[in-house]
Amino acid sequence: MQNAISKPNETHSIHANGKQALRIKCPMLLNAVDLHKSYYKGKIEIPVLRGVNLALPESSLISIIGQSGSGKSTLLHLLGTLDAPDRGEIWFEDQRIDNAARRYRDKLRNQKIGMIFQFYHLLPELTTLENVLVPRMIERSAWSYLFNRSKYVERAKALLEMVGLGHRMQHRPNQLSGGEMQRTAIARALISQPKLLLADEPTGNLDRQNGDEVMKTLTRLNREEGITVVIVTHDESIAQRADQIVRLAEGKVVEISKAA
Repeated sequence: MQNAISKPNETHSIHANGKQALRIKCPMLLNAVDLHKSYYKGKIEIPVLRGVNLALPESSLISIIGQSGSGKSTLLHLLGTLDAPDRGEIWFEDQRIDNAARRYRDKLRNQKIGMIFQFYHLLPELTTLENVLVPRMIERSAWSYLFNRSKYVERAKALLEMVGLGHRMQHRPNQLSGGEMQRTAIARALISQPKLLLADEPTGNLDRQNGDEVMKTLTRLNREEGITVVIVTHDESIAQRADQIVRLAEGKVVEISKAA
C-alpha cells in the first residue's frame, strides 16, 4: 500500500490500529509524487518505476529495500536528480527539482544533496584528503578555491577524523580497504554540508565488520547532525537499522513500516 504524499509542513494524521490519532506538523524535506520511469531495449519498453510516492521528513533515516530489479536504485537516482522521471514530480525544500535546469541540478547535488555509491568512485591519483575536497574544487573557481582552501582543508580533515581516517589522509585509494574507501566517500559527500544524503548499497561491497562501521557512521550523522539519510539496500538487517522501511516490488511501494 502506497503512502499519501504530503506537501512540506502539511499536517499529518498518525494512525494506530486503523484509527486516527494525534495530528502533528511534520516538515518534509523531499516529496516524490507519482514517479514513473521506463528504459528501452531497442523498441521494447521496460517499465522500472510504476507510480512511486514518497515523502522524506527532515532529519529522518529511511531505508529502501527490494529485490534486484525492483527499482530502488532508479528511484534513488531520480531523487538525486541524476536522471529525470518520465512522469511525476520531485520537490525539495518546497521547490520542484525534477524539471530544473541542468546547471541548477548540478549545483543542488554539489551543495545540498550528497550521494554515496556502492563502488566509491574515488579518483585514484588523489590522496584521501584530496578526494574529500573534490566537490569544493568543482564548486569554486580556481581563485576562489585557493582563497578559501585552508578553511576547506580544515573541514575535510575534521570529516576524516570523524569517520576514523585521520591517520589515512595522505594515502591513495589503492592503499585503503573497502571500508576505508567507503568512509572516504561519505566524508566527500559531507564536505558541502548537505541536508540530504542518498546512499546506494553503501555496504554492498563490504564484509560484515566494515559494513557495520559504515552503518554506524551513517546513523551517527543522522542522529547527531540531523542529516536526512536514505539508504538503498537488499539486506534486511541493514534496512532494520533505519527509522522507517520502504519496500519496493515491481516498481511500486508495497509497504511502509517502522523498523522492528
